[in-house]
Amino acid sequence: MKKLYKYILINFAKVFLGLLGVFALVVVSSQLLNLPQAIYRSDIYSFIKAILLMNFSFFKIELIFAYIISSLLIGYSLRESREIYAIYSMGISKYQLLIPFTGLTVLFTTLALITSMFIVPWANRERSSFFTLSVREHFLESIQKKNFFELSKDIIIYVRDKKENEVDKIFIYNKEAGQAISAEKGIFRGNGLILEDGFVQIPEKDNFNLLKFKSYSMNFNVSYVKTYSIRHYENSILLEMIKSNSKNALKALAAISDRISFGIPFVFLGFLGFLMGLYTIREKDYLIGISIIIIIIYQIQSFYFTKLIEKGSISPLIYFIIIFAYFAGLTYYFFRKVK
Repeated sequence: MKKLYKYILINFAKVFLGLLGVFALVVVSSQLLNLPQAIYRSDIYSFIKAILLMNFSFFKIELIFAYIISSLLIGYSLRESREIYAIYSMGISKYQLLIPFTGLTVLFTTLALITSMFIVPWANRERSSFFTLSVREHFLESIQKKNFFELSKDIIIYVRDKKENEVDKIFIYNKEAGQAISAEKGIFRGNGLILEDGFVQIPEKDNFNLLKFKSYSMNFNVSYVKTYSIRHYENSILLEMIKSNSKNALKALAAISDRISFGIPFVFLGFLGFLMGLYTIREKDYLIGISIIIIIIYQIQSFYFTKLIEKGSISPLIYFIIIFAYFAGLTYYFFRKVK
């Protein structure tokens, strides 16, 4: 029995780690185009850090898909190689065959909760902060001569020529304020800009004033801001919002509920995937497709009920019961089908 359990666990670990690596590669590849341009001009350390933070932000998705598919492939492998018949002939029941997945259930449920409660929210906060600071430090590199550059959603900048941190013939327009600034020369220092010999156009109700200056300093605090939503706040902050009954208390409750509920599927996924692989006579691709559909339906339920909690239309306890019943029902169905 010990050799059988060891065989199952070792093969599961190999498949799981391989799938996790593939999913991580897919996630990072799909997100590379969303990176701010300044990240590509930064040093290798910053680029690697950006990739790792992106991967951690999507780790929940990678983990849940890798777990159910790995469990499924182990069951499928035993059935396809006819090893399952040899196991049954030795008098080993399906109850005994599921014992290794009991330990995996405890391990992965704990990992899922840690991921959902701490790792993913932390990664999203760090990614937002890191991208913001990185772009602010390198936004000067994005300004190209003889090109209108959108520094932010409100500010457009144009320079005739540029040499290191000095620009010649600069024009800045603030769409929100309707203010235009032009100068013969500009010097960038960090996020600050010192303008020399220019004009400021200040709009009024029916006209505008034109002010001439010899030297004018300004600071670009809105060059790039990557924000994150309430659902990525720290747990302590969310709990404080709930206790204080603030205007965002329901959103905080929904975020906490979503984090906790992520552990529920992992109570069943190992057993469910393994039983699916043992039972059905379908091909491997078909099985993987069914497992993906199961997780997608769960994610749709999670999104829908989280929104209902935000509106105060449903209790988190009802949400937990529905998710629990969904996976329990699927696991029980395949358990009864496996002979």
